[in-house]
Amino acid sequence: MFRRLKCFRKKRVAVFRHEARQNNELGSFREFTRTATTLALLLCVVGFVIASLQAVVPAAADDAPAGASNASGIAQLQRTAKGLALLPTVSAGSALAARVSHEGHWTFVNAAGETFTAASDGEVKRGFAILLPEAGARSTRVILTGDSVFERRGLLEQLPKTAERWLGWGDETFRLTMVGAGPAVRYLVELKSNLLIEVESEAAFAEAMRQLRRPIERQAFRVLSLEPGGPRTFSASPRVDRASGRASIDPIDPAYIMAALGKLSRQTAVLIGRFDGDGLIVKPPTGPERVLKWGELTAQAVAMDVDLLVLKSAAALQPGGRNWLWQQVEVKGLDTALGHATLADFFAALGSPANRLVLSVARLGGGRTTMDLRQLSGVPSAASTTETISGVLADAVAGLAGNVVHQGAVANFRSMDRQTELDRRLVPFVPSVVQWWFGGLWLLGLVGAPLAWRWWARAWPAEQAAEYPNAFGFWAARSVRGSIFVVLFLPLVAIVSAPLTIWTLMGRAAGRRTQAAVTKV
Repeated sequence: MFRRLKCFRKKRVAVFRHEARQNNELGSFREFTRTATTLALLLCVVGFVIASLQAVVPAAADDAPAGASNASGIAQLQRTAKGLALLPTVSAGSALAARVSHEGHWTFVNAAGETFTAASDGEVKRGFAILLPEAGARSTRVILTGDSVFERRGLLEQLPKTAERWLGWGDETFRLTMVGAGPAVRYLVELKSNLLIEVESEAAFAEAMRQLRRPIERQAFRVLSLEPGGPRTFSASPRVDRASGRASIDPIDPAYIMAALGKLSRQTAVLIGRFDGDGLIVKPPTGPERVLKWGELTAQAVAMDVDLLVLKSAAALQPGGRNWLWQQVEVKGLDTALGHATLADFFAALGSPANRLVLSVARLGGGRTTMDLRQLSGVPSAASTTETISGVLADAVAGLAGNVVHQGAVANFRSMDRQTELDRRLVPFVPSVVQWWFGGLWLLGLVGAPLAWRWWARAWPAEQAAEYPNAFGFWAARSVRGSIFVVLFLPLVAIVSAPLTIWTLMGRAAGRRTQAAVTKV
């Protein structure tokens, strides 16, 4: 009797342990699944936070301390020195990477990696002779770091007069053109053979490079013609001729252009005119000249997120016919060229080898950038030929206003930081930082969704079908309640519900481990 009872007890204990082991394994699997899901959601939240903070980083970069600029200058010197080894033997033997410090001390590096430090004009000449012994009578090329050019360009006169000065910018190099002499000397960065950028500050040059390299989107370029008695508003997209498939010039009544700019949000409005102080003078096809207040026009463009581009013309005649950006038959190869064209190509097309243009860039408040493109005289071009794409574009620009668009341009554009922020938006009228933070909180809220739902049930009790005359009203009210919970309440309480849920899961996991330990005993 006792043997049977003992055997039965052993079987019961074995069954109990087997069930406990299965429950522990199932609990462990559930714990692993919940933990993995929670970690994945937390990683998504961290990603959203990092992405949202990146929108603030470019603005903070302009206020970097001098130490940061010094570190970047040394890094640029090392990068440029490595690039010298990739040059052909003839070029490498006559090229140096160079940087000048705040104290006026020069550091030169040749293609072999040899370094020479100089603190006076005599030492600079001796450094050239030591590092470039085979240069001889050949002209030497000095590739300077960005901080040397933008912050200490007054010291560049210590370099030999025969040395070509170049700017090292990332993995690229650009020829520097010197204008004037003495205290009034100016340095221009040659981006193209007939397009130069005035050296003012590193932040302005960086903005200029980002602006000039952005592609031209034909759908976003709207060439305007101010015609009294014309339309009072714009269409949201260019008017396209169905027969030819080309876009037409957008006529607009000058009296209504301010109100109509709202239709061109996130697009570029191109005007033809000449400046007289704060006035932009335009000559309609008929009637006298009209004057627009440039300050009021730019203020409205800022409010509506519109880019303004004025092609300066002495005659100020308004264009007619088709938008040259859409010509596909008259100018052979233009459609293919524009597929790769950038703003730099557009500006270069306004000039010629004999008519070089210099671009000045300034960053304004409110996420705007202003650019002034004007003629540069007295500085010969170093290149013998121009880019093919610029030549194609030049023909098109010349026909825009009767071969008179050759005096430069003035632009008031969204800054690239502002443009990047707009591109990150999923909802156009909500700032991207708000959207990213909302997305992060919503993902975090999924971790604590069960707890948040219990709180929500207390705040807004569930609907009862008996309270509504029909099923449609019941399900409509239930949908509204559920939508408010998902869209508003879930991210609103995420900071509290998610940690409490994680704490509860950890407590349950600890309890299971304790129970498993007791079972083994």
